[in-house]
Amino acid sequence: MEYLEWPSQYLPSAKYYDTIRYRPFFLSEENELNRWMGLRCICRAGLLPTKRKYKVISPLPEFVDNNFHTDMNVDQCCRDAADLCVKYADGRKINLLWSGGIDSTTAFYALHNTGLSINVHCDPQVEKEAPYIFEKLTWDRYPNMTVIMHHHDNTIDSSPYEAGMSVRKGIQPFINEDNIFVTGEVGDQIFGTSKVFAFPRDKWDRDYRESIPERIDELTYDSTQYALNKEGVSLKQWMWAGSYMFKYQTVVVRSVRYYGAVASYPPYNNCFHFFDTPNWNRYGHTNQDENSSWQEPKGYKMPLKQWIYEQNGDEYYRDNKLKFPSANRKRTYDNDLDGFHDNEGWFALQADVFDPYNTAKAAFSSKADDEGGNM
Repeated sequence: MEYLEWPSQYLPSAKYYDTIRYRPFFLSEENELNRWMGLRCICRAGLLPTKRKYKVISPLPEFVDNNFHTDMNVDQCCRDAADLCVKYADGRKINLLWSGGIDSTTAFYALHNTGLSINVHCDPQVEKEAPYIFEKLTWDRYPNMTVIMHHHDNTIDSSPYEAGMSVRKGIQPFINEDNIFVTGEVGDQIFGTSKVFAFPRDKWDRDYRESIPERIDELTYDSTQYALNKEGVSLKQWMWAGSYMFKYQTVVVRSVRYYGAVASYPPYNNCFHFFDTPNWNRYGHTNQDENSSWQEPKGYKMPLKQWIYEQNGDEYYRDNKLKFPSANRKRTYDNDLDGFHDNEGWFALQADVFDPYNTAKAAFSSKADDEGGNM
């Protein structure tokens, strides 16, 4: 199957280079930051110097109407996003790519509440990730949500972009002018990144400078402070700001690699990322302290899980659902994790997915060496 590339005006193809080959593509400090972050850093406020100029797809709300604050709650933001999605569809059939995770399940209920007929594309992994909801679907408790199950008989695919290969292959006949697709993307950028789980637990609420290398702080300070606008920042808050400012563009753009000709930008214009709205952005900025106040992994994204509970009464999902990587399903097929138990295997999966270059471990070790001890 052909793998598409995003337009270079939005994002470079390479993340970074280990040799002087970076010079035509990146400034030295840009390449350095990309390497540490493990991604292509595009600052949404334009505060990170780059060798090449990139077009920001989703400008910060402040750049649109000089307003970075909102009094809207989760329910209002969900309704707003659902309304924008319906408007974006403009009569086309809405197809939700549902993993069973917190973000796409939020989109599931928001779209269900519109009363419109929705196609729900999923794979058998949802039976582990959202068993209660899946059971209700099989009982036809959501008559306007039509489940289209794509079985994973191809999980040995060697591509690095096995983002639900069964779903990717299954939705190809639906990619036409009559359909749009909805993802739960940028939910992590609004509520905080799981990369924090790769750091020692006792560092999560401590000053981020205890864990982040001084050089990385220097390169990112203007951008992260633009979002945070305060001192005394914890590691959880700093990680949110870094993801919100630097990773957002990558997440918006990458759907073409995961699903084929599915993207929110030209020439495709057939994808709506549920959390990529001005008001969700304002919500994330306004509530950054609350969204970083959780103490245990099961408290992560609690505002969304509470809203889901208000839709379906599923206490187990609310109280126990963990962050699970949906973008690359093969990792979840290859283990027995169910997304409800924060055991050693779950923490290892978070580190493998969200910190594949061991930057957290390296930073932590570097701090220990600087202090003359082992951590």
